[in-house]
Amino acid sequence: MSGTTSGKLRIRAVAQRMARGESGVTLVEMMVSLFIFAIVSTMFTTAIVQYLHSTSADAIRSRSSTEIATSVQSLDRYVRYAEGVEYDATNHTLTMVTPGDSGAKQCVVITYQDATWKNGTVSDYGSVKVKTKSVTSWSTRAVLGSVMNNESGGTSDDSLFASRLFTVDGTNRVVRYSPVTGSYVSGKPVTSNTSTSFTARNVKSGGTAIDFTPCG
Repeated sequence: MSGTTSGKLRIRAVAQRMARGESGVTLVEMMVSLFIFAIVSTMFTTAIVQYLHSTSADAIRSRSSTEIATSVQSLDRYVRYAEGVEYDATNHTLTMVTPGDSGAKQCVVITYQDATWKNGTVSDYGSVKVKTKSVTSWSTRAVLGSVMNNESGGTSDDSLFASRLFTVDGTNRVVRYSPVTGSYVSGKPVTSNTSTSFTARNVKSGGTAIDFTPCG
């Protein structure tokens, strides 16, 4: 009975409020409105964050893919015309002798640095640089940054990141290039990678030995 009476009183109060032209809201109505607003705001914020993360990841992949493609074109030009190739895995160098201007030989030294990993993430990115020497002067330029390779392992995914950046076959004619580059979004790696081969077409099997001394 008390419940019925209470309900009638609430209805009567609302009717009296309407009769007096009052447009206010009750505390319950306000709480319900705030609750609905909080749900909608949370959904909207989550959608915005996910969109921004997706956009950032796409931008990183696009940039990394472009940088790798550019480095492939640059390195292929050097390896393709090399008359001799010497690989030093310990010192991370790939030394080549290529035809230069006016018949002079040119030294090309590709140096690369593995990334440093700590606690499953990259603490210091690696790089690939090309040094060229014509006659006596050296010039150096970077061809790839944000390298995440570390052949020693200890990465978050050794099947991907522990691949060796450069390898050379037994004939010293075929150079394989396997870079992994990228960055992090919300603590997760976003990467681009490739594995391509360059062939030193001018290296002759059993031919004249190449003098790499001037490239040292």
